Amino acid sequence: MQLSPIEILLFTLVGVVELGLLIAAWIVLFRTPAARLTLPKWAWAVICLVQFVGPIAFFVAGRKPRQVEDTAPQVEGAGTTQRVVDDLYGDR
Repeated sequence: MQLSPIEILLFTLVGVVELGLLIAAWIVLFRTPAARLTLPKWAWAVICLVQFVGPIAFFVAGRKPRQVEDTAPQVEGAGTTQRVVDDLYGDR
């Protein structure tokens, strides 16, 4: 069976995308602290080897959400909404 140049190009493109997903997933996996992962690192490394589905599954369900700290300064006396309105529109 002979493949046409278009088919060869498509297979090559699919392979490059698949390899890119795998590399990106492994980079993120090994840079993420173990406490933020939903499974052990070794398990996600193996799951990522499953074509296309593995890296996408890791990106969707592999990490727990990061806790966001409230770093906004607290202003006494003025409500947050009123302060934002005053900052945006000035004194009316």
